[in-house]
Amino acid sequence: MSIPGGMEAVAMNESKILDRFIESRPLCVMTRCILGHLLTEELDDVFAQCRQRQYEADIKFSALALSVADIALNFCENFNQAYKKHKEELAASVVAYYGKLNRVEASVSEGVVHFAGHKASELNRALGGQPHEVVPGYKCSVLDGNHLPKSDKRLGALRGLSAAALPGTVVAKFNLEEQLFERAYLLEDAHAQECMVLDRVVAELQANELLIADRHFCIAKFLLDVAAANGFFVIRQHGRLHGELLGERRQVGRSDTGMVYEQALRIRDSSGRDLTVRRITVELGTPTRDGDEAIHLLANVPGAQAGAVQLAQLYRDRWDIENAFYVLTMTLTCEMKSMGHPRAALFLFCMAMLAYNCRQVLYTALCTAHSAAEVEEMSQYSVALEIAQPMDGLVTAIPECDWDRLVPANVSGRAAFLSRVAGDVNLAAHRKSRRGPKKPRPPRQRFKACMHVSTYRVLENQKQRC
Repeated sequence: MSIPGGMEAVAMNESKILDRFIESRPLCVMTRCILGHLLTEELDDVFAQCRQRQYEADIKFSALALSVADIALNFCENFNQAYKKHKEELAASVVAYYGKLNRVEASVSEGVVHFAGHKASELNRALGGQPHEVVPGYKCSVLDGNHLPKSDKRLGALRGLSAAALPGTVVAKFNLEEQLFERAYLLEDAHAQECMVLDRVVAELQANELLIADRHFCIAKFLLDVAAANGFFVIRQHGRLHGELLGERRQVGRSDTGMVYEQALRIRDSSGRDLTVRRITVELGTPTRDGDEAIHLLANVPGAQAGAVQLAQLYRDRWDIENAFYVLTMTLTCEMKSMGHPRAALFLFCMAMLAYNCRQVLYTALCTAHSAAEVEEMSQYSVALEIAQPMDGLVTAIPECDWDRLVPANVSGRAAFLSRVAGDVNLAAHRKSRRGPKKPRPPRQRFKACMHVSTYRVLENQKQRC
């Protein structure tokens, strides 16, 4: 079937426009392609499967998620801007939009993170990205919590309070091998303890999954439940968890942070169950910021599978999730002081986790055309600006209906497209700026007669002295 001359000319023009964006703004083009794989109408199925009481009514959940994703990715500054931008797709009033947003159930937000982790992993595999095997034979996951900061008191019930209003807590599970957020466990009650989600963590453990966590998760019942579910853990011992030391402590080697020792420890929970674990002690060369000169790690990984020094080094990899939270905070929008409703605030954080997974797929695609060392030297802040600033122009120049004709819809096609565009990225333009050592602060000259000086006069006096 032949294409009419007018339509063929339009298609060629659209292709030329896309080529110009690929040449000048390749990261923006790649991000839109990846988002097309993560933000699909399949999110409506996620809503249907995860919802408890909320119903869809007039606003489709996929349209709502798309509007909030624009905030997370810094395409819009606030929810009002996002509503105006997507008003046609939302097909509802602004009151209905905020009402829908404030009622997104925690189970739905959690489902979005799980869906995004699966879709990002799928695209990573199509790109040829191989998960980094941290401990052979184990799937390593980091568990950590993030408390959302205080919000403005815009809700009527908060306006008369002097205390800070906290919208909730997120406990995230981070895939250490693929560097992706794969699970989120949400607590709308900001005063609730993180340990309230641990039964759900155990229920969702995969075969040979190894959990790495800080001492807040060092609870005897949780450790025994993980072991009973054929799971494994490396968790820092909390001072409140006591046990019975068995045998003698042995020196087994040195890690990057200090000398490593190992000893058996028997722990017991309130129901009388007991478990013998490996207690790995690292005597630090430099104390922690809390003043601890040694840290103790509890692990149930067999010694034949991983030595004590290896597990001590593995615990340091827990900081990968802290770095991910830092990226969420500094280069994406995961928190807004103006959004005080717990469900809306938690939903925004989860959409920021989806945006982080999108960024990680972008880096995987870049590694197909450049060395991993060069990609790691890219500035997250510079990449975020390169994506956000031209996105409105890209969407205006190539509407969604035309974009779908130019970019493959299947996974393998998207992967091939991303690999091709990755070759046009100038990594040097986004390299991190590394500053030299800070100069020591000179002694301060105090002025009794005044509280301020004229910078111009100070500089002129300095010139005269020279």
